[in-house]
Amino acid sequence: MKNHFFLAIPLPGSWKEEFSFYIQKINSKFPFARWVHPDDLHITLAFLGSVDEDQKEKLKVLLRKVAKEHATFPLSFSELGTFGNQHSPRIFWYGTEESYALHELRKDVYQACEKVGFQLDTRPFHPHITLARKWVGPGSISRDTLPEYSTIKNTFNVRSIILYETHINKIPKYEAKAEFPLIGE
Repeated sequence: MKNHFFLAIPLPGSWKEEFSFYIQKINSKFPFARWVHPDDLHITLAFLGSVDEDQKEKLKVLLRKVAKEHATFPLSFSELGTFGNQHSPRIFWYGTEESYALHELRKDVYQACEKVGFQLDTRPFHPHITLARKWVGPGSISRDTLPEYSTIKNTFNVRSIILYETHINKIPKYEAKAEFPLIGE
């Protein structure tokens, strides 16, 4: 089975640590089957799936160009949310504030991926950090209580794009394979 790849914005180490403490505080209140390892926290820009070497090398060239067209920019955290059925959500996430710079970066990353032949997700972009997967709790998650747990409101600077490879049987499961620094880094 081939490993899958994706492009993402990494969280700075200090924010991975902050989210690690945060997850420890809230995980007993939100019963999900799998919580994400702090080293795997990121904001996905594009899921690629399987990638052959030729595609990967062509994509790296294009992503270097994309990175050189975007300056570093601040990004703020906003609130908790879920994807999927309210009674059994599949993804528990922490979102980001609206950011024109982030949407423009993602648009350019998508265009680079499409030039290399990737078929990408067409759903609207909803930037977030996945914290946990697969609700196993009794009852359903109350979205009304999420705001009281949405306590991380700080900002970090987006400095690069990372090409990650997924290793299903490892923890942490995401390995950085290439980094593309934005202007200013």
